[in-house]
Parts: sequence; structure tokens; C-alpha cells
Amino acid sequence: MAEIVTLVTVLRSSFVQYFLSDMQHNLSQFLTDVTVKLEQTQLDDLRNSLSPMTGQMRDFQREYINEITDSSEKLEFFHERYCVDREVNPYVNGANLNLVCHTISSSSIIDTRKNSKTT
Repeated sequence: MAEIVTLVTVLRSSFVQYFLSDMQHNLSQFLTDVTVKLEQTQLDDLRNSLSPMTGQMRDFQREYINEITDSSEKLEFFHERYCVDREVNPYVNGANLNLVCHTISSSSIIDTRKNSKTT
């Protein structure tokens, strides 16, 4: 019983609270960094997969594809709007849009299971 009281007293001390809080912050930062690195690697892989298609596009279209593959949020917005909802895209259309949508849907960065209308 005395061990439990001692443990509770030690764990409630300000030093231990600070130490545990610091450990939690460091672990949280580490996990965030790992997640960001993984996401960036997936985006780079997707950009590399799209590069053969973008080679035959105009400069402004290539810039647009590079812009939408800058972040997963931009990519998900593009995918939802132009691949799932099939809205008219002012930069990429026709066969190019179908190839881009197919490549995005085939990648692991977007969870296409949540979209039942994917291409």
C-alpha cells in the first residue's frame, strides 16, 4: 500500500508532470514529422507517375499538375471535384483528365473507398 501512495505522490510532482508532458510533446512531434514525410513521399511518387503524361502537356498544364500534387488536401479536392463529380476542369480535360484521374485513383494517397463514384 505504501508503494502505491509513493508512486501516486511521485507521479503528481511537478517535475514528473513536466517530464511526461515534454515526452508527450516530443513523441507527438515525431509522429507528425513521420506522417508528413510519408505523405510527401507518396505525393512525389504520384508526381513521378504523372510525369510521362505531363511531358506532352503545355507548360501551364504541367504547372497546374505540380500545384495539385503539392499537398494531399489539394489532391483530394481535385480528385473529388474533377474525377468523382466530373466537373469541367479549365486546365486539363479529355483523355489527359481521364489519365490523371486514373493515376490518382490508383495511388495510395487518396482513399477512394469513401467515394463510390470514382472513375
